[in-house]
Amino acid sequence: MNLPTSDQVNSFLRHVYTSVGVGTTVTIFFGLDPNLAAKIAPAIHQIGDGVASIIAGITALIPVASGLYAAWTASPFSKLLGMQKNPEIQKVTAVPGTPTAALAAAIPGNKIT
Repeated sequence: MNLPTSDQVNSFLRHVYTSVGVGTTVTIFFGLDPNLAAKIAPAIHQIGDGVASIIAGITALIPVASGLYAAWTASPFSKLLGMQKNPEIQKVTAVPGTPTAALAAAIPGNKIT
């Protein structure tokens, strides 16, 4: 999944602002109080700015989450779990007395020992 770029977000917000402007114009034409219409437009802009801020925040967190995922998948425990699930591997025996042996003992089943 690719997150939207700032240009895509701004394009989306332009369409939202245009729709709100048309809706506000139509409702004023049919008798909505102009003071209420003047309050609606800034509220919609605040919502749009909030959405843009949320997307920017999520975009900033993606490298952190990606780094954490990379660290997890590179860990020996994760690699042993991968071997446990691999149907081509029949049995793996860790060298006794090593840190990998302690990790292997923590994995359920008898494929990794």
